[in-house]
Amino acid sequence: MASELENSIRSAAAKVAAYVADAAVMEVTTSYVVVGPAASAETPRPAAKTIIRLDGDCEATVPMREGPGGMLEVDSGLFEIHQANVATATEYRARVLGALIGLLQRR
Repeated sequence: MASELENSIRSAAAKVAAYVADAAVMEVTTSYVVVGPAASAETPRPAAKTIIRLDGDCEATVPMREGPGGMLEVDSGLFEIHQANVATATEYRARVLGALIGLLQRR
């Protein structure tokens, strides 16, 4: 019986360790596809990407387009969608980590 309990604890600890390692870096990528009658079935292309590390480091790639006179400007529509995706992912990760910490504190 103790062997089953030890195996269960080891298995749970391994899963927690794997999740913590995965949670150290959060990556959110927002992609696009061209739709319409002239569009072909293409694979999604990345439009924006954000990487947030547990130590607070952050890397962001934002969608740009060429504006009048060759000036680059942020594609605000795609950027807003991406910001919403990042906020949702951040909130979800915070809830999961909070639940995990709560479970560990009960022990």
